[in-house]
Amino acid sequence: MLFMDEVTIISYPAGRDDALLSLTEDRSRYLLPFGGRFRVADFTIRNSFASGARRTIIYSNVDDGLEEYLSAYGDFKNEKFPRLKIVSSENQDIELLYKLVLDSNTNLYIFYTGDNPSIIDFESIVHRFRKTRKHALLYKMHFGEHATMAYTILVANQKMLLSVINNAMEEKRRAPNVFEMIINIFLNRGIEISTAHVHYWPVRTIPEYHAYHLDLIKFKEFFDLFYTSSDLKGNIHFEGYAKLGAHARVRRSLLADGCDINGIVEDSVVYPGAVVGEGASVQGCVLLPYCSVGSRSHLYRTVVDERTIPGPEFNVGERCHVGSEEQGIKNSDYPRSIFSGVTLLGKNCSIPHGARIGGACYVAPGKGYEYFMKSKSLYDGMSILR
Repeated sequence: MLFMDEVTIISYPAGRDDALLSLTEDRSRYLLPFGGRFRVADFTIRNSFASGARRTIIYSNVDDGLEEYLSAYGDFKNEKFPRLKIVSSENQDIELLYKLVLDSNTNLYIFYTGDNPSIIDFESIVHRFRKTRKHALLYKMHFGEHATMAYTILVANQKMLLSVINNAMEEKRRAPNVFEMIINIFLNRGIEISTAHVHYWPVRTIPEYHAYHLDLIKFKEFFDLFYTSSDLKGNIHFEGYAKLGAHARVRRSLLADGCDINGIVEDSVVYPGAVVGEGASVQGCVLLPYCSVGSRSHLYRTVVDERTIPGPEFNVGERCHVGSEEQGIKNSDYPRSIFSGVTLLGKNCSIPHGARIGGACYVAPGKGYEYFMKSKSLYDGMSILR
């Protein structure tokens, strides 16, 4: 891994969109919880650390708590983590990119879309690149059944990369995603394209996010990728072990440390700090950090977003019924984001006692209480918006 000491890895965002609704409304994809106890940034860090790269630059298009989250890592596997720089800006600036390359000053650079969860062997990719003796090479990521140009890994030496960036600055080129613009310039210059087999999970819709989590339970090889790797470190704060109450019952589920279960949890993923009240039933759900479900409530195929505002109230009150087992329902407001009957309750939502919410529904962050004071039901495919 000594040759990786001359490598800088630059992780860039795929772009801002509202496809994931509350999951990315007030945070970058880097802080999106994923895999039961991690955030996407943990995978980005893992890829750099496992490779032994000298420097890592994470470019985010949202100014949120990413730098604070990563600064709390401390030592990583009893070693100091390689030099890390976080750049947060809604506007991607090619002049800033030029400065970042000069300041890092390594022989090789890797660009990849690192704001989706992934496990990538960059050491192997760089080893293959060096054997080609080329100045730059673009790898199509191969995951699932096919390789795709939608997700790529660019490897280039500093001289070639600076040449392309200089050319773009001289021509005063601008684009919503400066990294993809640089890759397109390389493509126009006739860069050779190869393929790299990777583990990559592009999160594009709410049902897809839901399904990835349930795959952790269904497939041992998927679970092992996350939970037997010593290079992947979760940094969501929690205290103590998972607590199971006297009447708790858990089947085919993943419980993170620090959750508190007093009801029935089946085929679900429960993050640190999440609470399931006595007599409640959670089936086929994803409960993100610190959210809470009141006693005798029933949730089916629902994602409950993270709770970031402290307080004794439940996100989902007592005796509520949320979600549906029917899988053919689409949301009328966001049919491309919420479908297959999966319901999303936004961050810090407030669902009062006795409320009923159907399948493929959406409750925007912080909403719910006023609506349900007037109506006890939110029917299939409906939304409560800001």
